[in-house]
Amino acid sequence: MKRLKKNYSILKYKIILLFVLSFLSKPLFSNEILFDIQGNDFTDTEAILSILNEIPDTSNKESTNDIIRVLNESNLFSDVQVKMLENKYLIIVKEYPNIDNLYFKNNERLKDEDLQLIASQINFTKLNKSSINLFIKELNNAYESFGYNNVQINYSEKKYPKTNTVDLNFDIKEGKITKINKIIINSKNFILDDDIRAIIKSKTKTITNIFANNNYKPNVVERDKYLITNYFKEFGYIDVKVEIKIEYLKTNKVNIYFYIEEGEEYSFSSINIDDNKSILDDETLNKVNEELKLFLAKEEIYSINKVNNLEKNISSIVFDSGIDFFEIRSYEKKEQNNKVNVLFQILPILPKYTNQINIIGNSRTFDHVIRRELEIVEGDAIYDSQIETIRDKLVSLNLFKSVNLQKEEIDDNKINLIIEVQEKQTGTFNAGVSIGTLDGFAIVTGLRERNFYGTGRSLDLLVNTSDDKNQFKLITRDRLSYENDADISYSINYKQEDFSNASSYKLDTFSSGIGVGYIINDNLYHNIDLEYALKDYKITNSSTVSSTISNSSGSNVSFLIKNNFRYSTLNRGFVAKIGNYINFNNIIETPTSSNNGFVKNLVTIKKYFSRNKSIYGIHGKIGNIFSLNNNDIVTDDKFSLGGRSLRGFDIYGVGPRNSRTSYIGGNNLAVLKLDYSYEITRQSNFPFYLNLFNDYGLIWENKTTPTQSDNNIRSSVGFGIKYYSPVGPIGFTWGFPIMDEEYDIKRMFLFSVGNLD
Repeated sequence: MKRLKKNYSILKYKIILLFVLSFLSKPLFSNEILFDIQGNDFTDTEAILSILNEIPDTSNKESTNDIIRVLNESNLFSDVQVKMLENKYLIIVKEYPNIDNLYFKNNERLKDEDLQLIASQINFTKLNKSSINLFIKELNNAYESFGYNNVQINYSEKKYPKTNTVDLNFDIKEGKITKINKIIINSKNFILDDDIRAIIKSKTKTITNIFANNNYKPNVVERDKYLITNYFKEFGYIDVKVEIKIEYLKTNKVNIYFYIEEGEEYSFSSINIDDNKSILDDETLNKVNEELKLFLAKEEIYSINKVNNLEKNISSIVFDSGIDFFEIRSYEKKEQNNKVNVLFQILPILPKYTNQINIIGNSRTFDHVIRRELEIVEGDAIYDSQIETIRDKLVSLNLFKSVNLQKEEIDDNKINLIIEVQEKQTGTFNAGVSIGTLDGFAIVTGLRERNFYGTGRSLDLLVNTSDDKNQFKLITRDRLSYENDADISYSINYKQEDFSNASSYKLDTFSSGIGVGYIINDNLYHNIDLEYALKDYKITNSSTVSSTISNSSGSNVSFLIKNNFRYSTLNRGFVAKIGNYINFNNIIETPTSSNNGFVKNLVTIKKYFSRNKSIYGIHGKIGNIFSLNNNDIVTDDKFSLGGRSLRGFDIYGVGPRNSRTSYIGGNNLAVLKLDYSYEITRQSNFPFYLNLFNDYGLIWENKTTPTQSDNNIRSSVGFGIKYYSPVGPIGFTWGFPIMDEEYDIKRMFLFSVGNLD
């Protein structure tokens, strides 16, 4: 009996416990939200539920609206209805048709596979208004990138209700490519218009650049706006504003207007170092401060590039002091009176090392062409400043459309460096025509490839033919070694020259050489070449030819060392308006050559400055050649005077000669040319210039005295017109000798197309 009571008590407690549990659990189960989805014949229910970021835990109107909004934004359904039924949502959807096939017609520029690729990139799989509009927009963007700006796109549908699918048929009327007629620059001329035209990617087509792409591309013009803005900022105009206006012409061409408000020019106020973490020792800090003083003494106009270059110089000083793991942050603050204060903050960083260096996107260019530009290899420490330097060096190769570098974190002190490049067309073909009273008719054609078979090696082929000269030249250049930026070049040159009218002989020259060139700084370049030359002199009139040519008749061998320094700060563009140019050319023919050797030096100096529409130019040349064995120098190695170097006189028209057809030349040369040019036109792609000039020239000294020789200065004055036309630069010059000799050959009128130098 006791046992029965005990079992009854246990059963009673169990019943009570179950009742309590059921009571407590009732609200929980009553609040469980259920979904009943209807109408989704072709869309999986789980896929629909996954679209909802947060499944509502209560049934209310706000949650209902959220469900409708999210499902509508998925672009899967043309209609969504949601009803609340106690703890259940009833979702009724009407599905958009799935796109089964895309068909295209009348598309010539973009092939079917190109258009299909665009569809896949934007996931164009459902037939709805937003997807259709997006696809058509992407098609228009693709066509605009090639210059098609009047594309008309229509489409029709073929539906299959049983499968809820649709085929779309697109009819594309591409129209004609829109061409650029003119590019007009409206500014206050703080920066030269030619400089701006040189940096922008939009181009007009002329006979001198007949292969230029003058298609109008809106995205390129927007890029040009960015380039112009940055270019002005490099000259201190950091508040510059650039606006674009496109004028559509009836001829399916456009005029592009760039309106530029330069603002005020900013200059450096002060540059300071913040080393509050005491990273630098006293000696290094003194070196950095000395670098800042030198910079401020040399630079006045503010630019971001100057700040970046100064930052790199400071980094080099710190690296050289043995400090490895640091970073430099720069801060610029505009002050009153158009001044900018710059602060460099030096901070410690945790060391990072390269685990892997991965290069992608170079389907044509070999990896080693890119790796040789890197300052690091796998396992080396890496800094943010190095990454920017690497990018700049790769961009400067001019082999890639874009270069992007990314760091992939492996752990706290290791990264993978990913270098992604987009290659571009590196081969160009150039053709030009030159017509003139001096050189006659000449055709110049050339082929250049900057990345021959992906090796980074350049290949240049030049063919120059005229009435009295034919030249065939082949040059290839490549990096000298991984450790430096010097280039090594190899050349082969064959030239036929006819000096019958001037000096009574013809000359065929075959030469080959090897050279090394390198950039010393942004404006200075040096190259040195070793050359072997085989010359063949053919006498056309033995009674008038000079004795040096007569003695050299037949084949002659020369071994030459050529040394050249070139310094230039000239503005960009085809018209020199501002800047300096200095060229020093030194040639040494070794004593082992057929004519026993010589040393020849020539210095060329040009200076331009501009004010408003006026350009002032000063040109000077001074040269000397002397024999290493006290022999008479061969005529074609001596200096000559006349033509463009002394206007008003014929080419080979001034200086020592035995007769009209026996020009001798001289061992010394001095030339001074003064030019004033005024632009007659305004805001033109093809400007006119009125030119006034005054030239002075002197050529003298030979080992043997020619029949007609003197040491007198020649001079001329004159005027001319220069027109940079669609068919190339055209020049008309009238020169009048005011200091001359009776045996000089004068040519008062000069005409030239294609060569105005």
